[in-house]
Parts: sequence; C-alpha cells; structure tokens
Amino acid sequence: MEEDDEPPNRGGISTLVRTVQGDRKSIILLPSESLEEIAVCNPAVCENHFIYRAREKANNRYGEKSVVRYRKLITLYQLSEESRKILVPEFEYEKDGIEDARVSKDGQYNIVYVGFNEDHENGGAKVALATTEDFKDIQKHGIIGPQVRLEEAIRFAGGPNTYYGGIFDIELRGERKKNPGVNPFVMDKDATIVYAKSGQPIFLHRVGNAIQATPFDSIKDLQNPAFWEYNFGKLEEDTILYPGRRWAPEKVGLGGTPITIIDSEGNERKIGHVHGVEKKESEKLTEYIYKSTIAEFDPETFHIKAIIRDPILLPDPKYIFIEKDGEYTIKKYINFATGIAIDPNDDSIICNYSGLGDYGIELRTNNLKQWLLKELSNPHNSIENWQRVN
Repeated sequence: MEEDDEPPNRGGISTLVRTVQGDRKSIILLPSESLEEIAVCNPAVCENHFIYRAREKANNRYGEKSVVRYRKLITLYQLSEESRKILVPEFEYEKDGIEDARVSKDGQYNIVYVGFNEDHENGGAKVALATTEDFKDIQKHGIIGPQVRLEEAIRFAGGPNTYYGGIFDIELRGERKKNPGVNPFVMDKDATIVYAKSGQPIFLHRVGNAIQATPFDSIKDLQNPAFWEYNFGKLEEDTILYPGRRWAPEKVGLGGTPITIIDSEGNERKIGHVHGVEKKESEKLTEYIYKSTIAEFDPETFHIKAIIRDPILLPDPKYIFIEKDGEYTIKKYINFATGIAIDPNDDSIICNYSGLGDYGIELRTNNLKQWLLKELSNPHNSIENWQRVN
C-alpha cells in the first residue's frame, strides 16, 4: 500500500488490522455525468447482480433524490458498462428518493430498500419491499417496516424511562423545537430479510440507534400495525447490537445481507458487515465518522455472536461529504460497507463493497478468511466484550 493511500487513523488501529487493510483495494465505480449521477454509493451484491444507490439532481428541498440502478458483475472485480434504473420514486412514501437497497434470495430476490419523503409530519424514512426473478420485471409491495409515530412509540416501548422510549422521547422533543406540535413517524433503516436454518424469515433493521432482528411469518405481518405495536414492546429483546464505546458510540447499523461461508472444519457460518458512527462537535463544525467491520451471526436467530472489535474498513480521506449552512459545516467521513461476497475462484478471498463519502464505491479484499474466522472465534471478539454504550 502506498503511503498516501493509507486510510485515516481515527483511533488506535492495530498492526493486525493494518495487515488486513494491506489487501487489494480499488474504486470500482464513480458517478457518471452521462447518467446524470451526482454520486453512487451503498451497493448490494447477490450472485452476479450488483445494485447501488445513485444520487440525482431534483427539484426538492434537498436538491436531489436517489434511485437504485443495476449493473451485472462480470467478475467480482469488474462491472458491466451497461447500467439501468430498476427502482425509481413512484409512491408518496418514496417521492424524495429510494435508498440503500439490500438483496436476499428465497426462490425470488427480495429487494428491501428505504423510501424517503421529506415531509416532517407524514414522511421520513420507511423500509419497503420489491421482489423480482430477473431484475427486469420488478414488483413493489409497499412499506414493510413499522409505521409508528413517535408519541405512540414511546408508549409501546414502555415509556420515556426505557432504553428505546428515551430515544424516541429525545427525538420527539428535538423535532418539536423545530416544528411545534408535530408527531413524526419513527425512522427505520438498514434493513434486509434473512432466513434461519429452520426457514424462519427474520427482518433485520435499525430503529433508534441499534440493530434489531424481528422474526415474522409473512409479509402481511410486517404490514400489520398490531404486529409492530407488540414488537415495539420487545425492541430490547430483539436488539442484536447496541452502540459501542470503542468507535461506534453514536449509532450502529447493519451492512448488507449476511452471507454463508464454510470454515476449515466444514461448518457453515454466517458473517456480514456492521457499521458504527462516531460524532465530534465543535463551535462551527460537526464531524461524523462511519467505519465498518465484520460480525458473525447465529444461523438460527441472527443475533450477533461475535464482532471484530477494530473497524477493518475505514474512510478514505479523498472522499469527504461536506454540508454547509452559513458558517456552520458538517463533514462526514464514510466507509459504509453494504456488499460482501466470496470469490468463487478462491474461497479464501472475501470481497467487501463500500460506499465512500456518499460519492463512490470501493472494493476491498481480505485474503485472510481463515484468520477472520479464528478472530471471530476468539473470546475477545465475543459480543459479550463489545462494551456497549448504555
């Protein structure tokens, strides 16, 4: 690795992690002027299918909206030149953008995405579902995540003195300082559908600042208000990862859909990305640092068993997302890992796909698969040693 290619050292990065980061990396995709893209980021990978968020100019408050585009993976290291839109805003819940799609497969492909509507009272970020068999004929099924307003969420969670009730209460108070009297919906993000070894479908998502695993029987369950009233009462029971003290004190979220790998003893294991956020504030500047690492999931419950405590996928200093409001500046340093795959020609190589700075897409390989699995089996990486933020 060239010296000027070194990722930023935000916190103590171990020699071992630096060794992992010595593997192959490249920018696999940047925005195309001919496609009228402002930026590309946050891809999902399934078999030879590659979908990603593309930001485009729009006549709304943000001046942009997102769509989901498709390219074929010629190999895990090369994308097709041809690109086409497969998900665009059509309905009210997604009128200001479609973001951060994840893909899983159970006969057909499930595309779980975030629909965004900038209306303070009735909009927000809501998780929706589309399905397809070929990434050409795509059917939307509407919102599948919770449609719960903050006042009701506080009550369902057990009141403002509970973990999630307190989060919802703080959020509601903050919203009402800006827009008195509003009662917005709870935001839901970072979602996918996975399947336990028994076949039980599980909805992985992020409500508040942590990740939950919510079992369900049918999509109709996820669209039933009574289902979410019950499950908001057990959010803590369903939480699989809380923010962590070391490098993710602000919030954590799921990367892409976890995948199955085979260890040296022939056992199937589930691994996937999680990301964490650190926030730094000064008088005229707020910085958010997004880092990603790899976790191991229980194959039946999808609760996290272990997590590599050092983030192994870090932001690139060449890609910084900057927002300005007068003299005030927000800077985001982002490595948002959302795609993971095993090289079919060398199963010791893991390919990680990340959105960098909400601008481009990076591919980074780890050729230490056996090291990774040993690390995930080491007690110091057990979920019990995550050191959550209370």
